[in-house]
Amino acid sequence: FGLLFAQIFKPGLGLSLSGTAAEGAAVQTPSVSSVLLNMVPDNVAASFANGAYLQVLVFAVIFGIAISFLRDAKDDTIREAVLTVYKFCQGTAELMFSITKGVLEYSPIGVFALISVLLAQEGTKVIGSVAKLVLTCYIGYAFQLLIVYGLLFTILAKLNYAKFIAKAKDAMLMAFATRSSSATLPLTLKVSEENLGVSRNIGSFTLPLGSQINLDGEAYYQIISVFFVAFAAGIHLTAIQKLIVILVVTIGTMGTAGIAGSGPVVLLAVMNMVGLNVEPGTVVAGAFALVLGIDVILDMGRTMCNVTGDMVGTCIVAKSEGMLDMEKWV
Repeated sequence: FGLLFAQIFKPGLGLSLSGTAAEGAAVQTPSVSSVLLNMVPDNVAASFANGAYLQVLVFAVIFGIAISFLRDAKDDTIREAVLTVYKFCQGTAELMFSITKGVLEYSPIGVFALISVLLAQEGTKVIGSVAKLVLTCYIGYAFQLLIVYGLLFTILAKLNYAKFIAKAKDAMLMAFATRSSSATLPLTLKVSEENLGVSRNIGSFTLPLGSQINLDGEAYYQIISVFFVAFAAGIHLTAIQKLIVILVVTIGTMGTAGIAGSGPVVLLAVMNMVGLNVEPGTVVAGAFALVLGIDVILDMGRTMCNVTGDMVGTCIVAKSEGMLDMEKWV
């Protein structure tokens, strides 16, 4: 659907930014087979050094699964050693979140400088193209929230979706305000249990899991932004390349951290994977700077969409397992 809306509204088309032009150019997008094969790293250290995002993501998943199994090992020596590694990884993750937060707090200064130059060079036409990007993304978010989730909830859970929205609105608004599914998670758990009647046994598993891998709003943002950059740079993607973009975005969004402002980091990796390399002075870099400049606006909607999807899926699972308090829905 993100691809469909991008093709209908064509955000970024006709923007004609100055810089190293790519008018009518084509990009070297990898084949489906190469994307899948390149997901498995030959050398983990090289994957980190080269910024091979999918390889790092796959290794992280395998590494995490191995830790989760060995934490419960019967051998005391193995268990204690693995717990040490687990605590180290946990501490490292918190350090990286802190560093990322610090970088993101200062990034608006650089983004302001980039966009100031673009506005001075291109004039107010940039504002219209950016507004079109925002509109396209929010149409996608609204479609997912009202149509896709509504149909799934009505058909699979057989409950009133309007009641769901009324009961879940506190968590939805918190997600919109904080732009972080991780920060919203405690409230999401509370709303799911107290308002929606979801068993804690279900919600405590599905909601944290969903906050990491069920990022529908993020997927809309990623794919629409990729096409915004492509249209702005005059780059034409073939049908096969568009399918590659869908594949890469679907896999890539599963590794997005649930913190405010993390979307552009993954977007940059996704763009590089599909051949839209951000090099200084290029049109691609200029278009990416425009996306960065309005990311806060896009982030609010996509986070609310992500959190809502987690709660919808949780209610469907709870209902199918007979672990949904139906008295809350009378």
